[in-house]
Amino acid sequence: MDYNVYNYFVGNYAQKPATKYDTHKSSELRSVMKNIVKMTQSSPVYLVRLSQAKQEYALNIKDAAISLSNTLSMLSEDSADSVFSQKKAVSSDEAQIGTRIVSDDYSQLPEEPLIRVNHLATTQVNAGNEYYMTGKGLAAGTYRFRVSVCDDSYDFQYNIRKDANHREVMEGLCDFINKAKIGLTATPVSRSADKIMMRIESNMTGSPDGGNLFSFMDRAGDGGDGRGIVSYYNMNNVVSRPSSASFEWNGETKETLSNTFVLGRSLEVSMYAPGDQAAQISYVPDSDKIIEGISGIIKSYNKLVDSTNDYSSETGQSPKLIREYQNLLKPYASELESCGITFDEKGRMKLDESLAAQAALDGDMEKLVGRDSALNRRLRKKNEEIKLNPMDYVEKKIVSYPDYGKPPKGYAYITSLYSGMLFNYYC
Repeated sequence: MDYNVYNYFVGNYAQKPATKYDTHKSSELRSVMKNIVKMTQSSPVYLVRLSQAKQEYALNIKDAAISLSNTLSMLSEDSADSVFSQKKAVSSDEAQIGTRIVSDDYSQLPEEPLIRVNHLATTQVNAGNEYYMTGKGLAAGTYRFRVSVCDDSYDFQYNIRKDANHREVMEGLCDFINKAKIGLTATPVSRSADKIMMRIESNMTGSPDGGNLFSFMDRAGDGGDGRGIVSYYNMNNVVSRPSSASFEWNGETKETLSNTFVLGRSLEVSMYAPGDQAAQISYVPDSDKIIEGISGIIKSYNKLVDSTNDYSSETGQSPKLIREYQNLLKPYASELESCGITFDEKGRMKLDESLAAQAALDGDMEKLVGRDSALNRRLRKKNEEIKLNPMDYVEKKIVSYPDYGKPPKGYAYITSLYSGMLFNYYC
Protein backbone atom coordinates (compact mmCIF):
# COMPACT_ATOMS: atom_id res chain seq x y z
CA MET A 1 0.00 0.00 0.00
CA ASP A 2 1.16 3.54 -0.79
CA TYR A 3 1.14 5.46 2.49
CA ASN A 4 2.17 8.81 0.98
CA VAL A 5 -1.40 10.01 0.70
CA TYR A 6 -2.01 9.29 4.39
CA ASN A 7 1.21 10.99 5.40
CA TYR A 8 0.22 14.05 3.36
CA PHE A 9 -3.21 14.07 4.96
CA VAL A 10 -1.84 13.92 8.51
CA GLY A 11 0.74 16.62 7.84
CA ASN A 12 -1.50 19.11 6.06
CA TYR A 13 -5.03 18.66 7.36
CA ALA A 14 -5.74 19.39 11.00
CA GLN A 15 -8.66 17.53 12.46
CA LYS A 16 -11.72 19.73 12.06
CA PRO A 17 -14.69 19.90 14.43
CA ALA A 18 -17.90 18.64 12.90
CA THR A 19 -20.61 21.17 12.15
CA LYS A 20 -24.28 20.46 11.73
CA TYR A 21 -23.67 20.38 7.98
CA ASP A 22 -21.18 17.53 8.42
CA THR A 23 -23.52 15.28 10.38
CA HIS A 24 -25.84 12.96 8.51
CA LYS A 25 -28.93 10.89 9.10
CA SER A 26 -28.82 7.23 8.11
CA SER A 27 -31.10 8.04 5.19
CA GLU A 28 -28.63 10.64 3.95
CA LEU A 29 -25.76 8.18 4.19
CA ARG A 30 -27.75 5.65 2.19
CA SER A 31 -28.40 8.33 -0.39
CA VAL A 32 -24.66 9.02 -0.69
CA MET A 33 -23.99 5.32 -1.18
CA LYS A 34 -26.70 5.06 -3.84
CA ASN A 35 -25.26 8.07 -5.67
CA ILE A 36 -21.83 6.43 -5.75
CA VAL A 37 -23.33 3.16 -6.98
CA LYS A 38 -25.23 5.00 -9.71
CA MET A 39 -22.12 6.92 -10.71
CA THR A 40 -19.95 3.81 -11.02
CA GLN A 41 -22.55 1.95 -13.08
CA SER A 42 -21.71 4.07 -16.11
CA SER A 43 -18.07 4.82 -15.33
CA PRO A 44 -15.15 3.09 -17.07
CA VAL A 45 -12.58 1.19 -15.06
CA TYR A 46 -9.48 3.35 -14.65
CA LEU A 47 -5.85 2.70 -13.97
CA VAL A 48 -4.45 5.53 -11.85
CA ARG A 49 -0.72 5.83 -11.40
CA LEU A 50 -0.65 7.62 -8.09
CA SER A 51 1.84 10.41 -7.57
CA GLN A 52 2.31 12.92 -4.78
CA ALA A 53 0.82 15.66 -6.98
CA LYS A 54 -2.31 13.63 -7.76
CA GLN A 55 -2.88 12.66 -4.17
CA GLU A 56 -2.43 16.21 -2.93
CA TYR A 57 -4.73 17.56 -5.64
CA ALA A 58 -7.51 15.07 -4.88
CA LEU A 59 -7.37 15.83 -1.18
CA ASN A 60 -7.24 19.60 -1.70
CA ILE A 61 -10.22 19.83 -4.03
CA LYS A 62 -12.29 17.49 -1.88
CA ASP A 63 -11.54 19.51 1.24
CA ALA A 64 -12.37 22.76 -0.56
CA ALA A 65 -15.57 21.29 -2.02
CA ILE A 66 -16.73 20.22 1.44
CA SER A 67 -16.06 23.69 2.88
CA LEU A 68 -17.76 25.39 -0.06
CA SER A 69 -20.77 23.10 0.18
CA ASN A 70 -21.11 23.73 3.92
CA THR A 71 -20.99 27.50 3.43
CA LEU A 72 -23.63 27.35 0.68
CA SER A 73 -25.84 25.18 2.91
CA MET A 74 -25.51 27.72 5.71
CA LEU A 75 -26.47 30.56 3.36
CA SER A 76 -29.50 28.65 2.08
CA GLU A 77 -30.91 27.86 5.52
CA ASP A 78 -34.56 28.74 6.03
CA SER A 79 -34.46 29.43 9.77
CA ALA A 80 -33.77 32.12 12.32
CA ASP A 81 -30.12 30.98 12.29
CA SER A 82 -29.66 31.92 8.65
CA VAL A 83 -27.27 34.83 8.12
CA PHE A 84 -29.91 36.48 5.95
CA SER A 85 -32.28 36.43 8.95
CA GLN A 86 -29.78 38.22 11.18
CA LYS A 87 -30.27 41.92 11.88
CA LYS A 88 -28.20 44.78 13.18
CA ALA A 89 -29.19 48.19 14.50
CA VAL A 90 -27.86 51.32 12.80
CA SER A 91 -28.05 54.98 13.76
CA SER A 92 -28.63 57.83 11.33
CA ASP A 93 -26.25 59.95 13.44
CA GLU A 94 -23.38 57.79 14.71
CA ALA A 95 -21.63 60.82 16.22
CA GLN A 96 -24.60 61.27 18.57
CA ILE A 97 -25.92 57.72 19.07
CA GLY A 98 -24.41 54.26 18.71
CA THR A 99 -26.50 51.12 18.98
CA ARG A 100 -26.33 47.35 18.72
CA ILE A 101 -28.66 44.38 19.15
CA VAL A 102 -27.76 42.23 22.18
CA SER A 103 -30.45 39.54 21.91
CA ASP A 104 -31.25 36.84 19.38
CA ASP A 105 -34.95 37.34 20.06
CA TYR A 106 -35.82 40.14 17.66
CA SER A 107 -39.43 40.18 18.87
CA GLN A 108 -38.23 42.04 21.99
CA LEU A 109 -36.77 44.92 19.99
CA PRO A 110 -38.59 48.23 20.45
CA GLU A 111 -40.10 49.82 17.38
CA GLU A 112 -37.49 51.84 15.52
CA PRO A 113 -37.14 54.89 17.81
CA LEU A 114 -36.01 58.49 17.41
CA ILE A 115 -33.43 59.50 20.05
CA ARG A 116 -31.99 62.94 20.72
CA VAL A 117 -29.29 63.49 23.35
CA ASN A 118 -29.76 66.62 25.46
CA HIS A 119 -26.67 66.16 27.63
CA LEU A 120 -24.45 63.30 28.67
CA ALA A 121 -24.05 61.78 32.10
CA THR A 122 -20.90 63.04 33.81
CA THR A 123 -18.47 61.70 36.37
CA GLN A 124 -17.36 63.22 39.66
CA VAL A 125 -13.92 64.80 39.54
CA ASN A 126 -11.84 65.87 42.55
CA ALA A 127 -8.70 67.98 42.23
CA GLY A 128 -6.30 68.33 45.15
CA ASN A 129 -3.89 71.03 46.18
CA GLU A 130 -0.98 71.86 43.90
CA TYR A 131 2.56 71.62 45.26
CA TYR A 132 6.09 71.95 43.98
CA MET A 133 7.27 68.53 42.81
CA THR A 134 10.51 68.55 44.72
CA GLY A 135 8.98 70.01 47.86
CA LYS A 136 8.45 67.98 51.02
CA GLY A 137 5.32 68.16 53.14
CA LEU A 138 4.07 65.35 55.37
CA ALA A 139 6.46 63.69 57.75
CA ALA A 140 7.47 60.07 57.34
CA GLY A 141 5.02 57.56 58.78
CA THR A 142 1.85 55.54 58.16
CA TYR A 143 -1.27 57.46 57.10
CA ARG A 144 -4.71 55.87 57.26
CA PHE A 145 -7.79 57.02 55.38
CA ARG A 146 -11.19 55.75 54.28
CA VAL A 147 -12.72 55.98 50.82
CA SER A 148 -16.50 55.81 50.42
CA VAL A 149 -17.67 54.90 46.89
CA CYS A 150 -21.46 54.91 46.62
CA ASP A 151 -22.58 52.51 49.39
CA ASP A 152 -19.18 50.83 49.88
CA SER A 153 -16.30 51.86 52.13
CA TYR A 154 -12.63 50.93 51.84
CA ASP A 155 -9.91 51.45 54.43
CA PHE A 156 -6.38 52.26 53.28
CA GLN A 157 -3.03 52.89 54.91
CA TYR A 158 -0.17 54.48 53.02
CA ASN A 159 3.44 54.73 54.15
CA ILE A 160 5.49 57.82 53.42
CA ARG A 161 9.20 57.27 53.65
CA LYS A 162 11.63 59.80 55.00
CA ASP A 163 12.55 62.66 52.65
CA ALA A 164 9.91 61.67 50.05
CA ASN A 165 8.96 64.69 47.90
CA HIS A 166 5.46 65.61 46.68
CA ARG A 167 5.89 64.00 43.25
CA GLU A 168 6.91 60.66 44.78
CA VAL A 169 4.06 60.76 47.33
CA MET A 170 1.37 61.68 44.82
CA GLU A 171 2.50 59.21 42.15
CA GLY A 172 2.68 56.42 44.71
CA LEU A 173 -0.71 57.32 46.21
CA CYS A 174 -2.38 57.41 42.78
CA ASP A 175 -0.92 54.03 41.88
CA PHE A 176 -2.06 52.68 45.25
CA ILE A 177 -5.67 53.80 44.68
CA ASN A 178 -5.78 52.55 41.09
CA LYS A 179 -4.52 49.09 41.99
CA ALA A 180 -7.31 48.73 44.56
CA LYS A 181 -9.90 48.78 41.70
CA ILE A 182 -12.63 50.48 43.73
CA GLY A 183 -14.16 52.42 40.84
CA LEU A 184 -11.84 55.43 40.95
CA THR A 185 -9.04 56.59 38.67
CA ALA A 186 -6.34 58.71 40.29
CA THR A 187 -3.84 60.59 38.16
CA PRO A 188 -0.92 62.90 39.05
CA VAL A 189 -1.29 66.03 36.93
CA SER A 190 1.33 68.68 36.14
CA ARG A 191 -0.15 71.94 34.90
CA SER A 192 3.24 73.62 35.02
CA ALA A 193 6.79 72.39 34.70
CA ASP A 194 7.53 72.26 38.40
CA LYS A 195 4.17 71.69 40.14
CA ILE A 196 1.97 68.65 40.63
CA MET A 197 -1.53 67.84 41.92
CA MET A 198 -3.83 64.81 42.21
CA ARG A 199 -6.88 64.36 39.99
CA ILE A 200 -9.36 61.69 41.08
CA GLU A 201 -12.32 60.71 38.88
CA SER A 202 -15.14 58.23 39.37
CA ASN A 203 -15.57 55.46 36.82
CA MET A 204 -19.34 55.74 37.25
CA THR A 205 -21.48 58.53 35.88
CA GLY A 206 -24.66 60.10 37.19
CA SER A 207 -25.95 60.26 40.73
CA PRO A 208 -29.26 58.73 41.83
CA ASP A 209 -29.78 61.30 44.63
CA GLY A 210 -27.77 64.21 43.21
CA GLY A 211 -24.97 63.74 45.76
CA ASN A 212 -21.33 62.86 45.36
CA LEU A 213 -20.27 59.41 44.24
CA PHE A 214 -17.17 59.19 46.41
CA SER A 215 -15.44 60.92 49.33
CA PHE A 216 -12.29 60.60 51.44
CA MET A 217 -11.84 60.76 55.20
CA ASP A 218 -8.69 60.78 57.32
CA ARG A 219 -8.36 58.23 60.10
CA ALA A 220 -5.99 58.14 63.05
CA GLY A 221 -2.51 57.16 61.92
CA ASP A 222 1.13 57.32 62.79
CA GLY A 223 1.94 60.50 60.88
CA GLY A 224 4.79 62.38 62.42
CA ASP A 225 3.04 65.75 62.70
CA GLY A 226 -0.58 64.60 63.17
CA ARG A 227 -1.79 65.92 59.84
CA GLY A 228 -3.97 63.64 57.67
CA ILE A 229 -3.05 62.83 54.09
CA VAL A 230 -6.59 63.55 52.83
CA SER A 231 -6.79 67.02 54.28
CA TYR A 232 -3.19 67.88 53.41
CA TYR A 233 -3.57 67.09 49.71
CA ASN A 234 -7.21 68.29 49.71
CA MET A 235 -8.45 65.05 48.13
CA ASN A 236 -12.11 65.91 48.84
CA ASN A 237 -12.09 69.02 46.66
CA VAL A 238 -14.92 68.41 44.17
CA VAL A 239 -14.45 70.37 40.93
CA SER A 240 -17.07 68.55 38.84
CA ARG A 241 -20.18 66.96 40.28
CA PRO A 242 -21.81 63.87 38.73
CA SER A 243 -24.97 64.34 36.70
CA SER A 244 -27.38 62.04 34.90
CA ALA A 245 -27.86 61.93 31.15
CA SER A 246 -30.93 63.50 29.57
CA PHE A 247 -32.33 62.39 26.23
CA GLU A 248 -35.56 62.42 24.25
CA TRP A 249 -37.14 59.11 23.25
CA ASN A 250 -39.69 59.70 20.48
CA GLY A 251 -40.12 63.22 21.85
CA GLU A 252 -40.47 62.19 25.51
CA THR A 253 -37.69 63.38 27.86
CA LYS A 254 -35.99 60.68 29.93
CA GLU A 255 -32.96 60.41 32.21
CA THR A 256 -30.42 57.70 32.88
CA LEU A 257 -27.37 57.41 35.15
CA SER A 258 -25.14 56.06 32.39
CA ASN A 259 -24.43 57.05 28.81
CA THR A 260 -25.06 53.42 27.80
CA PHE A 261 -28.28 51.59 28.55
CA VAL A 262 -30.20 48.52 27.33
CA LEU A 263 -33.86 48.56 26.30
CA GLY A 264 -36.02 45.48 26.59
CA ARG A 265 -32.92 43.35 27.17
CA SER A 266 -32.42 43.50 23.41
CA LEU A 267 -31.17 46.91 22.23
CA GLU A 268 -28.07 48.60 23.63
CA VAL A 269 -27.87 52.36 23.11
CA SER A 270 -24.69 54.40 23.65
CA MET A 271 -24.87 58.20 23.75
CA TYR A 272 -21.77 60.02 22.53
CA ALA A 273 -22.64 63.71 22.21
CA PRO A 274 -25.63 66.11 22.37
CA GLY A 275 -27.43 66.49 19.04
CA ASP A 276 -29.42 69.20 17.33
CA GLN A 277 -31.78 66.66 15.78
CA ALA A 278 -32.99 63.21 16.78
CA ALA A 279 -31.17 60.19 15.41
CA GLN A 280 -33.24 57.46 13.77
CA ILE A 281 -32.52 53.90 14.93
CA SER A 282 -33.22 51.31 12.21
CA TYR A 283 -32.95 47.52 11.93
CA VAL A 284 -31.30 46.26 8.77
CA PRO A 285 -29.80 42.95 7.54
CA ASP A 286 -26.50 42.18 9.23
CA SER A 287 -24.19 42.82 6.29
CA ASP A 288 -21.12 41.87 8.34
CA LYS A 289 -22.34 38.31 8.87
CA ILE A 290 -23.49 38.05 5.26
CA ILE A 291 -20.09 39.19 3.99
CA GLU A 292 -18.44 36.69 6.35
CA GLY A 293 -20.47 33.94 4.68
CA ILE A 294 -19.62 35.21 1.20
CA SER A 295 -15.95 35.36 2.19
CA GLY A 296 -16.22 31.66 3.08
CA ILE A 297 -17.43 30.94 -0.45
CA ILE A 298 -14.56 32.93 -1.94
CA LYS A 299 -11.93 31.27 0.26
CA SER A 300 -13.09 27.75 -0.61
CA TYR A 301 -13.56 28.53 -4.30
CA ASN A 302 -10.10 30.08 -4.54
CA LYS A 303 -8.61 26.98 -2.92
CA LEU A 304 -10.19 24.91 -5.70
CA VAL A 305 -8.76 27.25 -8.31
CA ASP A 306 -5.29 27.46 -6.75
CA SER A 307 -5.07 23.68 -6.32
CA THR A 308 -6.13 23.14 -9.93
CA ASN A 309 -3.67 25.72 -11.27
CA ASP A 310 -0.82 24.24 -9.22
CA TYR A 311 -1.67 20.72 -10.37
CA SER A 312 -1.96 21.87 -13.99
CA SER A 313 1.40 23.65 -13.84
CA GLU A 314 3.12 20.62 -12.33
CA THR A 315 1.60 17.92 -14.54
CA GLY A 316 0.66 19.78 -17.72
CA GLN A 317 -2.93 18.54 -17.40
CA SER A 318 -5.63 20.98 -18.53
CA PRO A 319 -7.52 22.75 -15.70
CA LYS A 320 -10.77 20.86 -16.27
CA LEU A 321 -12.28 21.74 -12.91
CA ILE A 322 -11.83 25.50 -13.40
CA ARG A 323 -13.50 25.37 -16.80
CA GLU A 324 -16.46 23.51 -15.35
CA TYR A 325 -16.95 26.11 -12.61
CA GLN A 326 -16.50 28.97 -15.09
CA ASN A 327 -19.20 27.52 -17.32
CA LEU A 328 -21.45 27.12 -14.30
CA LEU A 329 -20.91 30.74 -13.14
CA LYS A 330 -20.98 32.41 -16.57
CA PRO A 331 -24.79 32.92 -16.72
CA TYR A 332 -24.62 34.76 -13.38
CA ALA A 333 -21.72 37.09 -14.26
CA SER A 334 -23.73 40.33 -14.11
CA GLU A 335 -25.41 39.41 -10.80
CA LEU A 336 -22.06 38.44 -9.28
CA GLU A 337 -20.47 41.70 -10.40
CA SER A 338 -23.31 43.82 -9.02
CA CYS A 339 -22.76 42.07 -5.65
CA GLY A 340 -19.05 42.91 -5.72
CA ILE A 341 -17.77 39.48 -6.85
CA THR A 342 -15.37 39.48 -9.81
CA PHE A 343 -12.60 37.23 -11.14
CA ASP A 344 -8.92 37.89 -11.86
CA GLU A 345 -6.85 36.56 -14.76
CA LYS A 346 -6.18 33.29 -12.92
CA GLY A 347 -9.87 32.67 -12.31
CA ARG A 348 -9.75 33.51 -8.60
CA MET A 349 -12.69 35.31 -6.98
CA LYS A 350 -12.29 38.84 -5.62
CA LEU A 351 -14.70 40.70 -3.35
CA ASP A 352 -15.44 44.41 -3.27
CA GLU A 353 -16.69 44.70 0.31
CA SER A 354 -18.40 48.08 -0.19
CA LEU A 355 -20.48 46.74 -3.08
CA ALA A 356 -21.09 43.50 -1.20
CA ALA A 357 -22.30 45.38 1.89
CA GLN A 358 -24.73 47.43 -0.18
CA ALA A 359 -25.96 44.28 -1.96
CA ALA A 360 -26.49 42.64 1.44
CA LEU A 361 -28.58 45.60 2.65
CA ASP A 362 -30.59 45.73 -0.59
CA GLY A 363 -31.34 41.98 -0.53
CA ASP A 364 -29.47 41.30 -3.77
CA MET A 365 -26.94 39.04 -2.06
CA GLU A 366 -29.72 36.84 -0.71
CA LYS A 367 -31.21 36.58 -4.19
CA LEU A 368 -27.83 35.54 -5.54
CA VAL A 369 -26.84 32.81 -3.03
CA GLY A 370 -29.76 32.49 -0.60
CA ARG A 371 -32.38 29.79 -0.09
CA ASP A 372 -34.19 30.31 -3.42
CA SER A 373 -31.02 30.80 -5.47
CA ALA A 374 -30.53 28.67 -8.58
CA LEU A 375 -26.80 29.45 -8.41
CA ASN A 376 -26.61 28.06 -4.87
CA ARG A 377 -28.30 24.83 -5.95
CA ARG A 378 -26.07 24.41 -9.00
CA LEU A 379 -22.89 25.02 -7.00
CA ARG A 380 -23.90 22.56 -4.29
CA LYS A 381 -24.69 19.92 -6.91
CA LYS A 382 -21.26 20.41 -8.46
CA ASN A 383 -19.61 20.21 -5.06
CA GLU A 384 -21.35 16.89 -4.36
CA GLU A 385 -19.84 15.47 -7.53
CA ILE A 386 -16.35 16.54 -6.43
CA LYS A 387 -16.85 15.21 -2.91
CA LEU A 388 -18.00 11.83 -4.21
CA ASN A 389 -15.23 11.39 -6.74
CA PRO A 390 -12.33 13.87 -6.71
CA MET A 391 -10.26 11.34 -8.66
CA ASP A 392 -12.31 12.26 -11.73
CA TYR A 393 -10.05 15.32 -12.11
CA VAL A 394 -6.66 13.59 -12.16
CA GLU A 395 -4.92 11.99 -15.11
CA LYS A 396 -5.68 8.28 -15.56
CA LYS A 397 -5.91 5.58 -18.17
CA ILE A 398 -9.09 3.77 -19.15
CA VAL A 399 -8.85 0.00 -18.73
CA SER A 400 -12.33 -0.98 -19.85
CA TYR A 401 -15.77 0.43 -20.47
CA PRO A 402 -18.95 -0.88 -18.85
CA ASP A 403 -20.76 -3.65 -20.68
CA TYR A 404 -24.12 -2.12 -21.37
CA GLY A 405 -25.38 -5.47 -22.61
CA LYS A 406 -25.48 -6.71 -19.03
CA PRO A 407 -27.46 -5.41 -16.03
CA PRO A 408 -25.69 -2.36 -14.54
CA LYS A 409 -23.52 -3.04 -11.53
CA GLY A 410 -22.13 -0.31 -9.30
CA TYR A 411 -19.60 -0.26 -6.51
CA ALA A 412 -20.54 1.66 -3.37
CA TYR A 413 -17.01 2.18 -2.07
CA ILE A 414 -15.00 2.58 -5.25
CA THR A 415 -14.22 6.27 -4.61
CA SER A 416 -12.86 5.54 -1.15
CA LEU A 417 -10.05 3.57 -2.74
CA TYR A 418 -8.07 6.82 -2.96
CA SER A 419 -9.69 9.64 -1.02
CA GLY A 420 -13.27 8.96 0.03
CA MET A 421 -12.67 7.93 3.64
CA LEU A 422 -9.88 10.31 4.59
CA PHE A 423 -12.07 12.94 6.22
CA ASN A 424 -13.37 12.48 9.72
CA TYR A 425 -16.06 15.11 9.08
CA TYR A 426 -17.49 13.61 5.91
CA CYS A 427 -19.01 10.18 5.38
